Amino acid sequence: MRFLIAAFLATAALAPLSAQTRVPAAPQDDSSKKAELGTLESIPEKLRSEALELTILAVVKRAVGEEPWKTSDVKYTLNGMPVTVKMVGSSVIVYVTITPYPSSERDLKLVAQGQVWFSDKGEMRYHTTVDTLTVAFGERVFFYPLGMNADGDAPLRIEIVLKNYAASRADGTGTEKTGQ
Repeated sequence: MRFLIAAFLATAALAPLSAQTRVPAAPQDDSSKKAELGTLESIPEKLRSEALELTILAVVKRAVGEEPWKTSDVKYTLNGMPVTVKMVGSSVIVYVTITPYPSSERDLKLVAQGQVWFSDKGEMRYHTTVDTLTVAFGERVFFYPLGMNADGDAPLRIEIVLKNYAASRADGTGTEKTGQ
């Protein structure tokens, strides 16, 4: 009984205190408020010298004699900030989330997560993978979210290239977004 009364008194004593102590919301940066994540505009101007440019190319094999489906996208991020690319085809939807972390001055550690929805003989299927790897800036990385067939071929191949944004602008190797 004594415990119940003490708990009631403590709750009653703290109730007005919690109503009075409100923490003001942190001011938001107007420039990044409206910018879509993954765009250069979503990175504050003061941090753009640390920005990373992520180029992703996805290739889906089709039947013999048909051209493969391809799409690419360019996103911008910072170390430790995930960026997601969504690619949609007639029978496949791919989400690739890349989170870069500094490993050394020339290398990055990438955490790559792939989510794939695809139609297989009229049935919808889902597959997900997560891989961690160390890469150098500008190094081309191949990611196979659906794995590889016994013959070494992959139904879905994703190429990832990560560059330092400021360095790629200095040497003129910036990338454009394309798709087909």
